[in-house]
Amino acid sequence: MDTRRIEREREFHNSLADADFGKRRMIDRLSRTFYSKVEGSPLWGPVWSQVDLSGKRVLDYGCGNGGFSFLLASKGALVEGIDISESLVEIARRTIACGIPAPKFSVRDAQATGFPDASFDYVCGNGILHHLELEKAYPEIARVLKPGGRAFFMEPLEHHPLLVLLRKATPAARSVDEKPMTLDAIDMAGRFFSNVKHTEHFLFAVAAAPVHLASNEFACWAIKGLDWIDRGVFKAFPRLSRYAWLSMLEFGKF
Repeated sequence: MDTRRIEREREFHNSLADADFGKRRMIDRLSRTFYSKVEGSPLWGPVWSQVDLSGKRVLDYGCGNGGFSFLLASKGALVEGIDISESLVEIARRTIACGIPAPKFSVRDAQATGFPDASFDYVCGNGILHHLELEKAYPEIARVLKPGGRAFFMEPLEHHPLLVLLRKATPAARSVDEKPMTLDAIDMAGRFFSNVKHTEHFLFAVAAAPVHLASNEFACWAIKGLDWIDRGVFKAFPRLSRYAWLSMLEFGKF
């Protein structure tokens, strides 16, 4: 990532944190279930059912305010959280860890982290890759993973019609350099990892976003049901998967 782009990303996310995320408050409320990372959630739930983080070194790649780092730590992981934003890292550092191994937080460039080779058993991230230059981010993730390590990322895709309109209508809610992923961009990870998998979610389910305004519980139920239908549609018509909203990525390293 060139210096100017790094500074733009840092300034944007610092301003977002300093303004208490006001530019994204409504978007975050409407997307709460889609972005959920708890047990049973549509994207991260299957990850928790297949990995044991106890005692494992995990890098929260683009940790933001640290919420996901603390979730990882609650599963027994030894967590390092990194972010380009000093303001977000400061919020994360101020959070008190109760009864779990406290994550360590630092301000770092995700494409040149400074960690030694093979430092982590897992690398995890949420909505970070589409802010980066993948030609630099992918090899850096592979470098810091141990042999046999795995990386998991939740990322937005580029082509969902409603989301294209939303991004155009709310430019202040996102940085000027971010670019949602494409399936080709995901497949490019095969140059750096021994195994690349991705599962697409949320085509028709996006229509249930306003249900959050009435009930988060009902929104969760509705979105899970519609996601089940969406995944059936993607299985029957694979070409439609490029119109999903989110993709769950898994990279493996020999």
